Amino acid sequence: MVQQAGLAPMRICIFSPEEELCESLALGSQGAGYQIEQKFSEPRKLEEFISCSNLDFIVFIDVRRQREQCLQLIKDLCASRPRAMVAVVNEADSRLGAQAIDAGAQALLVNPVDAKDIRAAFTVAAHQQAKQSRLESEILSLREKLAERKLIEKAKGILMDSARLSEAEAFRLIQKESQDKRKRMSEIATSIISATELVTAAKRASAE
Repeated sequence: MVQQAGLAPMRICIFSPEEELCESLALGSQGAGYQIEQKFSEPRKLEEFISCSNLDFIVFIDVRRQREQCLQLIKDLCASRPRAMVAVVNEADSRLGAQAIDAGAQALLVNPVDAKDIRAAFTVAAHQQAKQSRLESEILSLREKLAERKLIEKAKGILMDSARLSEAEAFRLIQKESQDKRKRMSEIATSIISATELVTAAKRASAE
């Protein structure tokens, strides 16, 4: 079974609306040295299988038949996170290939395909999926850090107004509380903000 350096063994899921074509793609993949995990001819069953598994698969999908259905399937599979997706198109249909890439496929194969083409496409798809996953993880981390920074800035402002502290003093106070309670600074900031909002609401209620 083929395994790329730094990647887990490649498990392949085959999809084609027509069972005969599905079997042909499976035989081609096996001939290229890959293990076939499952073959599917119904979109719903493939989606259920992928969503219920904790493993990553390369999805080898034939978009030559029932095009709209297959393109939507690619979009649905890639909606939650990047997937290693290889689409098969006909040689004369460059527009369909572009649509498959736009839907989420990382690589294209033009029919007829051989073992060399399959190995190259699967390798590209696996590396692109890993790259996209890393990028999304980095983006998520940056967003979390930005959100935490905003909370800390807001909490600093509250302390500066209520306790007449300088910005540096307010920051050090939050930092010390974080160290003493062994909590993240953003958690301390959230507590300060929540307590202030509670006091403000109580004052408003008593004034009515």
